[in-house]
Amino acid sequence: MSFIDHFEAFIAAATAPEADLAVDRETIDGVEYAVFAKAPDSLRDLFGMMLQHDDLPFLVENDMRMSFRQTYEASARFAHVLVELGIQKGDKVAISMRNRPEWVIGFIGALLAGAVATPLNSWWGTEEIAYAIEDSGAKIILADPRRAKNIAPLLGTQDFTLIVSGEFDHTHPRLLDYDALLASRNETTPPEVDIDPEDDATLMYTSGSTGHPKGAVSTNRGVITGILGYALMGLAMQSARGEIPGKDGPQPIVLQTIPLFHVTGCVVIFLVSIVAARKMILMRKWDVNVAMRLIEKERVTSLTGVPTMTADLMNAPNRDDYDLSSLNDLGAGGAARPPDQVKPLDDMLEQAKPLAGYGLTETNGIGSIIAGDDYLARPSSIGKPPRPIVEMQIRDPQGNEVPMGERGEICIKSAANIRGYWNQPDATAEAFKDGWLCTGDVGIKDEDGYFYVVDRIKDIIIRGGENIATLEVEAAICAHPDVLEATVFGLPHARLGEVVASVIYARPDSGLDAQKLMADLAAHLAAFKTPSIMVFHDEALPRIASGKIAKKALREAMIAEGA
Repeated sequence: MSFIDHFEAFIAAATAPEADLAVDRETIDGVEYAVFAKAPDSLRDLFGMMLQHDDLPFLVENDMRMSFRQTYEASARFAHVLVELGIQKGDKVAISMRNRPEWVIGFIGALLAGAVATPLNSWWGTEEIAYAIEDSGAKIILADPRRAKNIAPLLGTQDFTLIVSGEFDHTHPRLLDYDALLASRNETTPPEVDIDPEDDATLMYTSGSTGHPKGAVSTNRGVITGILGYALMGLAMQSARGEIPGKDGPQPIVLQTIPLFHVTGCVVIFLVSIVAARKMILMRKWDVNVAMRLIEKERVTSLTGVPTMTADLMNAPNRDDYDLSSLNDLGAGGAARPPDQVKPLDDMLEQAKPLAGYGLTETNGIGSIIAGDDYLARPSSIGKPPRPIVEMQIRDPQGNEVPMGERGEICIKSAANIRGYWNQPDATAEAFKDGWLCTGDVGIKDEDGYFYVVDRIKDIIIRGGENIATLEVEAAICAHPDVLEATVFGLPHARLGEVVASVIYARPDSGLDAQKLMADLAAHLAAFKTPSIMVFHDEALPRIASGKIAKKALREAMIAEGA
């Protein structure tokens, strides 16, 4: 029996009417979905599982260790802090920091208070953060000192409270100290608040084809469906490996390498760890040598990261200096893993096997999965969805499912899908059709039912797992007084998948060059969005018949030149 056959058989049994993860059908906003019949009503209720795990270790960062109970009780205290500061049900509480225990406590605490947790990209600069604060209406922002430096100047122009975890030398009436606030409370249970499955839970910003990031709003049911869906797939993975799913034994341990503000880091790793009683080792910044040291020291069983990370592990010249024998899974998310990496990864460690998932912020990370012998046989495939939780089709522009082997847009239907984009009804209506998310990815489905991504409809670049809207970068470049026109696109890169490139026509005799433009863009764009390759033309850029810049031809020319 192949991996997928075993996987599907396990899920069919595990979601049967009498099972703990039984699936039923329910109509939500006029659309019928498959739902977990016995799921908690809210994330607040789901977090109660942390008390069942009690003194099991949950968070590890350097020498700091917190159990599930300690984390829950700290989060409950933070929830009371938020209520004391005026937070009410439905208010937005934003988080802007690297992977730290305070991020986790702030996220859980916000939801325990009935607020909408709003993670912000920790690489954003002041302008990008200002947009998200204004767009979301966040009333409180929890930040580390480095991020707070970009946020504090906004206290004079926007109405929010900034809570800083760590030493910070600025002062302002609405700038508060996290440690002092937490020490002022002694509650061990959260404040009382009624939360329904369809109440909003999270607001996560994602870069699409538009200039500004869009706020993806998920309900409690949506996030919980994503969590339980991945937990179900984890049990199916155990079964496919010949293990007894959920058996007593060593605690599973995951290395949290992906930023918590990403849907993979937040839902697939962090929140699933609560259900799976999994210990989470936090990394603030990826470094393959630090990762190998932590895998050996903590006996990490699972590493999920963007493909760059597992490629770094595979290519590390000193890998044999570390004991990595505890690893079972080498997951990939956030970007496509190059097919030629799959077999070498499978050969790298006898017990650790590669797997890959396909999902989006708009689906709370859940979509399809591939692993085992199926992944080796089809290294370019994204696998199959975990039915009945997720339905996936390839559709034409009219919304009809296309025949097998034909190209079309990948569309996903699941109760895990977000309810829409914050304050963007037109974008919501464009992306969602009768409960189906139109992903913007072009795909095919083969005769055996396996899905493949073959192109993109959306004009985005995926650099090391980060989605970058080309229009946003083009707008920032064209706003420069010495730039007459510019175009932006992605170029293939062996390690990062893609890098940002731009072709620019500057004002004659302006003296503008790549170094000066990069320096000027630093005030407007996060570093990962700034083009690392810039080509300057001394004349207007070529155009196609419609009058648009010939972006595709310029990109192909740069690839041919070996850029």
